[in-house]
Amino acid sequence: MKTNDTVQSVERAIELLYCFTAQTPELTLNDFVKRTGLNRTTVFRLLSSLMKKELISKNEGKNTYQLGLPFIHFGQIVSENLDLRRMALPVMNRLTEVSKETISLNIVQGAARICVEKIEGKEDIRQFIHLGIPYPLYKGASGKLLLAYSTEELIEEVIEGSGMTNDETKALKKDLIQIRDQGFAFSRNERITGAFAISTPILNSQHELMGGLSISGLSARLDNNKQLFIEAAIQSAEKLSAMMGYQKLGG
Repeated sequence: MKTNDTVQSVERAIELLYCFTAQTPELTLNDFVKRTGLNRTTVFRLLSSLMKKELISKNEGKNTYQLGLPFIHFGQIVSENLDLRRMALPVMNRLTEVSKETISLNIVQGAARICVEKIEGKEDIRQFIHLGIPYPLYKGASGKLLLAYSTEELIEEVIEGSGMTNDETKALKKDLIQIRDQGFAFSRNERITGAFAISTPILNSQHELMGGLSISGLSARLDNNKQLFIEAAIQSAEKLSAMMGYQKLGG
């Protein structure tokens, strides 16, 4: 199949998914034909492909189609990320007041990290963070923190695509174990010369990683504040984790 044909098939399949609404959660084959203008053969073929991936299920008794169970999972991911940003902002603002440094909220997207929210620091000279730009997971505290709490499959995928040497890979894996053991990640002059970052994990009720909360700024301001920043970041992340339903094991 040509690339253009593949793209067209994907677009048409997505068009079928958009036919569903809160008012029409179940549709017949004829409903799809009327709403999309596609012929019955094409609609049937696309529905069959979506059913194989369980994105659509069929009610054989009524001969109707409905969205599949994976959309519950997708909706939960979107909802939790939106909730995380909303709940994180007050906590991030307080952390900025304590540290005077830039605070960022990062999540894993694919094999990279993305900053989805930030609060600028109060200092005249401060680190600038771009929203929505992918950064590597194997460099810096913010990335390594997320990687440390990710699955072994993702860790291996990131390492495979990083181009690191065997020694660098061993060093990274050692860092990831240490990060999990101590509950935070710290870097200085690692990704950006003259900058530091401290990052802590935000976990949900299933003890799954939701994101990372980071303090970042100029290394010159760190010496007298490192322990204060670490403790403040950990407390802030623990508060957010509790808001997401996280409870420590045995608690």
